[in-house]
Amino acid sequence: MKKSEIEKLFYLEKNYSRIKELLKDSSESWSFNILGKIFLLEGDCINAYNYFMKSNFQYGCGYCKFLQGELEEAENIFQKTDNDSSASRWIMILIQIITDNITKSPTYFQIRNYFEQDMEMLFLYNCYDYIKKVVNKIQYLENYNREIYKYTARVLLNHNCIDIAEKLLKKSLDICYKDPETHYMLGDIFTQQ
Repeated sequence: MKKSEIEKLFYLEKNYSRIKELLKDSSESWSFNILGKIFLLEGDCINAYNYFMKSNFQYGCGYCKFLQGELEEAENIFQKTDNDSSASRWIMILIQIITDNITKSPTYFQIRNYFEQDMEMLFLYNCYDYIKKVVNKIQYLENYNREIYKYTARVLLNHNCIDIAEKLLKKSLDICYKDPETHYMLGDIFTQQ
């Protein structure tokens, strides 16, 4: 099967079991990368890491180490990756937030592009201590993206952390009162109570 057809199954159809079946005998680097992403999304960091190693996808390897709590090793891997990668720089900042050793600042777009997906992955991997540390640094992150309260609340609502999400949405309204999505999410909470 062609790479483009596999990517369609991955990105559009999210048919991971079919992809694993189709690529089980593949020896191409791109297929290892796709398989690594599938295992990562399925909560299997060990297999994900092994496939990322086979494809030489250093970002993926570092991300697995990050989710497994091996922050120093993750940091070492990310320092060796392409310094022009916004995603790598963001994860380094996220590690600094978690370890309470902030030396670099995030950009508006890093928070906009990566924050929610990384928080979702932290939930998937039961990294509750990391989540708590990040949530405790929201006021710091607000300096770089004022929508951070809404982003965080959206993730917390996905994981049934309604009380904290409600507080964050109210804070979001203090900052961006005219944001319709914040009003909608807050209204959704009230209708469920």
